[in-house]
Amino acid sequence: MRPPAVAPRADARRSRGGEIGGMASAPLDGRLDALLLGVLFSQARSALLVFDADLRLLRANASARRLPGVPEEAEGMPAGDGETVGEKSAEGAEHPAPAAPAGAPAARDVGAVADGAELERLLRHVLTTGDPVRNVRMAGGDGDQRVLSVSAYPLNDGGAPVAVLAHVRDITDRRRSRDRLELLYAAEARTGALLDVGRVARELAAVVVPALADTAVVDIVDTVWRGEDSAPGPAEELALRRAAVAPAAYPEGESVGTLVRYPYASPQSSALTDLRPRLLQDPGRAGPANGAAPDRGRAPEPEPADGPGAGAAGEDAHSLILAPLLARGTLLGLVSLYRSARPVHFDDADLRLATEVADVAAVSLDNARRQTRTHAAASALQRSMLPVQLPESAAIESGLAYVPGTYPGTAGAGGDWFDVIALSGARVALVVGDVTGSGLHAAATMGRLRSAIGTMADLDVPPDELLTHLDALVARLMDEPPDPFADPRRNRRPPAATCVYAVYDPIAVRVTLALAGHPPPFVVRADGGTEVVDAATGPALGGGDGTFEKAELDLPEGSLLALYTNGMLPGPPEKSLPRLRRALADPQRPVQDMCDAAVRDLLPARPNDDAVLLAARLRALPPDDVVSVRLEAAPSALSDARDLVRRRLTGWGLQELTLPTELIVSELLANAVQHAPGRIGLKLIRQSVLICEVSDTSHAAPHLRHATSNDEGGRGLFLVAQLSHRWGVRYGAGGKVVWTEQEIPRS
Repeated sequence: MRPPAVAPRADARRSRGGEIGGMASAPLDGRLDALLLGVLFSQARSALLVFDADLRLLRANASARRLPGVPEEAEGMPAGDGETVGEKSAEGAEHPAPAAPAGAPAARDVGAVADGAELERLLRHVLTTGDPVRNVRMAGGDGDQRVLSVSAYPLNDGGAPVAVLAHVRDITDRRRSRDRLELLYAAEARTGALLDVGRVARELAAVVVPALADTAVVDIVDTVWRGEDSAPGPAEELALRRAAVAPAAYPEGESVGTLVRYPYASPQSSALTDLRPRLLQDPGRAGPANGAAPDRGRAPEPEPADGPGAGAAGEDAHSLILAPLLARGTLLGLVSLYRSARPVHFDDADLRLATEVADVAAVSLDNARRQTRTHAAASALQRSMLPVQLPESAAIESGLAYVPGTYPGTAGAGGDWFDVIALSGARVALVVGDVTGSGLHAAATMGRLRSAIGTMADLDVPPDELLTHLDALVARLMDEPPDPFADPRRNRRPPAATCVYAVYDPIAVRVTLALAGHPPPFVVRADGGTEVVDAATGPALGGGDGTFEKAELDLPEGSLLALYTNGMLPGPPEKSLPRLRRALADPQRPVQDMCDAAVRDLLPARPNDDAVLLAARLRALPPDDVVSVRLEAAPSALSDARDLVRRRLTGWGLQELTLPTELIVSELLANAVQHAPGRIGLKLIRQSVLICEVSDTSHAAPHLRHATSNDEGGRGLFLVAQLSHRWGVRYGAGGKVVWTEQEIPRS
């Protein structure tokens, strides 16, 4: 049989002296193609296969013979007698295309070389179109894991293809190397920038399934999950948190979030002890030394630490890889990779790859652990600076919704704060603020501002003046020089802040408020109608020269005042604000229930930003609980005041407080008569406490001092302080008010 031609005849010339020039000497002209073809077929490292027009195998070289599916007789055919397909003899007659030997296998019959149907389609395409096809990637035949690169070239006779040459290269190793690099790059890309332990674990599981394993289980040491260091101790006593299972539809995914402990001498326990990766074939039949009974037919189960559903994945796995997660000498967790669906078992190369992927993810896990620890510290600082619960007040029915943000990529604590402050005269102050930025710095700034507001509120500073003082404080914080001993990269300027401060007087049923760069609150009236408070919004705190205006609102009893931060409006304000207003528009529903419903309706499960909603339904004090009189600045006013106290306290059923109240009123009125001109005011308020207020026209501040035995005076305020639960002074344009509060006996 003549070999098929693969190249046109070369132009050979003889040089001077009989030397051969060009490609071949004249006597070789007739055999050059055959010789070249013979060398190519005998020594080429790539597989070469020649098929006729019916796609039956004509010829295969030595490399092709080593491929599965290529018969032995296809190799060793003679190189030919110098005639090639399409070559004319000396008589000018064209040689016919070579005929395939009887019983020659077809392209589909040698499908073990590559996918038979795909190979046949490729060759048929080349024969039909006459166009070569290069570097088509195919899977190995018979379902093996080889990756092949196949090129096909037509062998033409007079311009028409009569045969086709298939060039097959095994690129499995190269492809595996590329896949391994891509997997490592994917692991680094998907986990490198994450600072959440749970997300790193989930991304790790998603990277290796299905690229490397059929099922992946990621267990994180519980202390690491909480941001702490891994606690040393026996592996069987080590509690791990089931952090991720892939694929998500796997039944074991229900156990995500539970605590597990692996039994003694199980492969997992051994890997957690010596910190070495492991490859187990047929783990279900592992002996007792590996922690599994021979008849169980599955991988060892971890023991659930806090509930059902903590079993191990890979029930029908035939191959298992265990890779500890180690970073900077700290054990962070364990990755378990199972193969069950695909027939190919894990090998040593897969073990090395799994270990490298685990090492990449472990660095991200350790960074996330450190971030979690910083987040926990910042959150603890933030919560320690916020009220544990809102104080009870007869003036309002309050409700609070506070949802801390996750702040991905940062230390995690925000600067939103809230407060409800009991003021003198049965009044109450409502405060909501927001420090820009996040982290420890924002939380510390928030704490300083809240403390400053509490101090100024005790002095009864009006809302507009309070924000002016607060603005100057933030400006001073921003002008403070950086800490010379701190990391320069961490010496950031204190952030700016916004705030709304409102004071409600239940006697006048009036709200006085001021805004500093903060969203204006809204009012829900008793009939369900809502409106945004029309008040001038001053600049954000921190400019140092801001001017703020106060607004006074006379609201009917039963109205609801809602203060909030931007975090409560996760979407566009024009869409989120109406939803928030509708959530608080039920006058019959408890305020706290409405706040909780607003959070469920507006906020995601893990919002990025802090969210605060402080709502207060306004109550008016009954007229019978307040008595107010004006007295002349004369000694006779003291006896009139004592008579009034006795009658009113008897009517209120507070006879037990008559004597101390008479003494308090007498001392305060005596000071006013002695030091202040003009008329004197006396007010008694029955609330959760008994309040006594004495007002005069003087701005002189009373001072509490300890009188000596030789002093004739100075004991009045000391006596007042001993008889009252709380006392203080507030100032206004017309003078001052000295007030006291006495606890009412529970009986």
